[in-house]
Amino acid sequence: MMEGEEGRTARKKREARERIIAAAAELFMEKGARAVSMDEVAQAADVARRTLFNYFEGKDELLVATAGPVLEAAIELAEAAAANPTPSFEEVIELCLSLWRSCGRRLGLLYAVELEESPGLAELHARFLEILRRLIGKAASGDPAYASSARLVGKLVYRSFVPLLLALEEEEDAEERFARSLKGLLSGAAGPARGAGASGPSGALQPGRHPGGQPGGQPGGHPGR
Repeated sequence: MMEGEEGRTARKKREARERIIAAAAELFMEKGARAVSMDEVAQAADVARRTLFNYFEGKDELLVATAGPVLEAAIELAEAAAANPTPSFEEVIELCLSLWRSCGRRLGLLYAVELEESPGLAELHARFLEILRRLIGKAASGDPAYASSARLVGKLVYRSFVPLLLALEEEEDAEERFARSLKGLLSGAAGPARGAGASGPSGALQPGRHPGGQPGGQPGGHPGR
């Protein structure tokens, strides 16, 4: 086989794999991974069922290929934020925005996969949540109003930041609105002492570029573990 033909073959294989992953991501986010069959993925990707299994031996392998890069990006960004010994809630908000800029709508995969169906993803997911809890715990410890509410704050951040960004993505000032909205949620989590005396975590977020991302469906499945 000529070198050019080998290059075309490799490119076609790569494109087919990427098409399968993109179709799987759409379906997982729309319906939840548990409700999606391999036959549906093959049909959506416009490949034969046999071709699909040539690339992925089973659904777990496909789940890892689809959602794994999102979780790996989340872990890398969260670790960088948590490395600060005295982070603020501004850095928690900026982490959420950085994840959106990096992954876009595919962040919905955080909610779409039933983790008991994928041990590989469950391990990555647990690692991300541990880092996020550590980051929020550090930020809360520096603010007495939040010190006793760190667990609730962590749940609110994890379960709300992607839906908030999806709801605001078409707005020109999406990042500023997201920051205000998340601060409002955190203010409520802090209880009456914070709610009566302030509008949320202090400081002014410097917004980056408008959130973008790849096309995809709405987050589905479980709301987090």
